[in-house]
Amino acid sequence: MGVVSIKNAHRKRRFFENWGTEYKKSLKPKETEEIVNQFLNRPLAFFTAKAFQRLNRSPNFVTAFSLMFGVASGFFFAYGDYPHVLYAALLLEMMIIFDCADGQLARMTGRSSPFGKTLDGLADLCTHMAIFYGVAYACYARTGSFSVFFYGLAAQLSMYLHIILYDHFKNVFISVSYPHYVDKLETLDQMKGHSGGDEKDAGPGSVKKALQRLLYIFYRLESFIVSIGYLPFASSIADIFPDPERIDSHTRKIYYREMRVSVKAWSFIGDTTHLSIFIVLGLINRISLIFPAIVLFTNLYMGGVLLYQRVKFRSLGLEKEVFWQRRLD
Repeated sequence: MGVVSIKNAHRKRRFFENWGTEYKKSLKPKETEEIVNQFLNRPLAFFTAKAFQRLNRSPNFVTAFSLMFGVASGFFFAYGDYPHVLYAALLLEMMIIFDCADGQLARMTGRSSPFGKTLDGLADLCTHMAIFYGVAYACYARTGSFSVFFYGLAAQLSMYLHIILYDHFKNVFISVSYPHYVDKLETLDQMKGHSGGDEKDAGPGSVKKALQRLLYIFYRLESFIVSIGYLPFASSIADIFPDPERIDSHTRKIYYREMRVSVKAWSFIGDTTHLSIFIVLGLINRISLIFPAIVLFTNLYMGGVLLYQRVKFRSLGLEKEVFWQRRLD
């Protein structure tokens, strides 16, 4: 009995060690994770991803569930009464969990792809449209004021500005600080190649190509918007690191040390944080406060992060303009 008990204990320990290793493999670098994902949604999403892995389902299959939950949430928000809003909040939380799970499943199984990222982004967009204008319609039904739709549009555009900035500086931080990370974002040239941007014979009827082209267009747009997060003489990451592949380990450590707080600060206005505003204010039946909270408070917070990041960029020596180029040469 003693020998059997020892064997069972070793088996259980290996089981939990394997799950722990797999869970860590499914995560993004902790410095880039949104807090609510890091401590709540990612653990729940991991068990969801494991269930779909056992069923031999693809990450895109999980994304389809995320899309359904998100659109359904917007439908229930539109009713405006508390029971329906409560359902909407719960469905939106399910959407977030499945939205995390598809990426975790992709990293666990090595099935991450540009097409999957584009499909995931499209599902997020459909969710955003559903919940923003579901809430706008509910508020319009209460007040009779059509202006609430313009407030909803302002809040949605604010959210996209925040997401673009967070997404960009998160990916830059990963590229510089974690050069061997398996799920790094591709360069624009790589995206253009996959999207058929240089291929005259790319079939216009190809859904996959069309979606990848959308991803490429999004990141082209991002490259213009994110310049507000840099210094006047360094308007993009290419001005800081002309050749990312040649960055030495010492430079990477300096960048990590100076920018890890900055990228964590950006994570507080990521996609999940905005969706959590819908959930929290929905649970307390205050959906009329959702748009003001996004337009006022998150934009003020963004301004503070931009100022802080400029200070950190200066502390890297960028006021000399050629600091990093000298290190590379």
